Amino acid sequence: MKKLFSAFIILFLFQYSSKAQLVSYHLQQSFTAHELDSFLSTTGFSLPIAPQYDIDVYQVIYKTPYKHIDSLVNASGIVVVPKNVACPLPLGCYAHGTFANRLQVPSYDGPERPIGFFFGGLGGVLTAMPDELGLGDSDSSILIHPYINAFHSGYASLNILRAARQLADTFGLQLNGQVFLTGYSQGGYTTMATNKLIQEQYSNEFTVTASAPMSGPYDLKKTMVDVMLSHSPFATPSYLPYLLLGNHSVYPSLQQKYPNPADIFKYPYDSILPPLYYSKNNSTGYIDQFCDPVPRNMIKDSIINEFETDTLHVLRVILAENDLLGWVPQNPVKIHYCTNDEQVNYLNAVRADTAWRANGAPNITIENFGNLNHAGCVEPAITSAALYLLTKITQCNTGIQKQESIAFRIFPNPAAGQLKIVKEEGEFELSVFDMNGRTVYRKQLLYDTENIDLTNFTAGFYTIELSDKAGKTAHKKLVVQ
Repeated sequence: MKKLFSAFIILFLFQYSSKAQLVSYHLQQSFTAHELDSFLSTTGFSLPIAPQYDIDVYQVIYKTPYKHIDSLVNASGIVVVPKNVACPLPLGCYAHGTFANRLQVPSYDGPERPIGFFFGGLGGVLTAMPDELGLGDSDSSILIHPYINAFHSGYASLNILRAARQLADTFGLQLNGQVFLTGYSQGGYTTMATNKLIQEQYSNEFTVTASAPMSGPYDLKKTMVDVMLSHSPFATPSYLPYLLLGNHSVYPSLQQKYPNPADIFKYPYDSILPPLYYSKNNSTGYIDQFCDPVPRNMIKDSIINEFETDTLHVLRVILAENDLLGWVPQNPVKIHYCTNDEQVNYLNAVRADTAWRANGAPNITIENFGNLNHAGCVEPAITSAALYLLTKITQCNTGIQKQESIAFRIFPNPAAGQLKIVKEEGEFELSVFDMNGRTVYRKQLLYDTENIDLTNFTAGFYTIELSDKAGKTAHKKLVVQ
């Protein structure tokens, strides 16, 4: 009996420790809501809504797999903790774009760090931002970030979500069970790799409420192969060597075929490129200067020829393993892209939309922001993604958990000035709640179509509730600009 009890305890501790990934944390920054508003305005990451909450920003060190699910190493990132939120907190993860310099990441004041701040300060979201494995303060034994690798990117995000959950427990913060995922460029890819990982393997632990991937290379087998095999110049030629070297570091099959990673490249790239990446001190923009503008010109002709003719080439197998089109997202997903994206071809988004719908995904939407390049697409995409995700936050109003049974629509949303409400026939009471569940507006609705004056509303997030005399209710989220 004692042996059986001991075995049970060991099993329990193993299972708990597999989900308890936080190693350490320390406070990096704090902002009041007013200070955050000023900070976001100066960095260019602001919405037409003022922050609602003070925030604390913690760097975290946590455990995540490297090369094998059972081989854990230290990784780093930040967790943005909103303060004095009346409701249980949703949990979010923002994944950053492509960086080769280990310091251009969220925990080292990387350029995308403020995005986590506005998710925390505007929406009261406990927001995790992984540095990505091999960057930031990751384990020094990691030679290079495994770039565009679904296993490592997915688990890095999953495990920082676990670390954020542990941090919430440490601070006595309640979570509401919602999980939001988003990211730009490589981060768009990471978003969907994480979504897939959680849905297929960890749905008993997390449920993704919604995802908003932006300008990501989801279609590795077709779109990205076509780009990289093109004879035309590419805006960021450093991406292809990064992908090859990063995956060479973690795939034994690739190491077996090309024992030395330099064996992949022509002279002089065989000697120039690997050290530029392995030092982790150089940006991709800097490395671009040492690359041929046509990426395929850096790869040995024999390898290019073999890749083009062999459908089972080891690199094709690896790309297929990391491709993200062949699954069925069950949660709402909104894809964002721009048609003049010179770094991540827009067909990645279009083909992902087509494939996921064809696979049977129940709730896929897509938004094209037009003829903008990769950098120009950032602001409209992130604004749209933030509004899309933040309006899905469950708020803790007293009536918000009742079963919805009244049909009505509101538009426009986001709104400014006037809001139009179209409802079913009958007399209803309209209530508007702010993010803390306070009633800020009430009105009796007598007609099928009515207008609501929003000019005295503070910009922010609200919940519209309709109720009838029988106690039936229905709710919509509203953003007031």
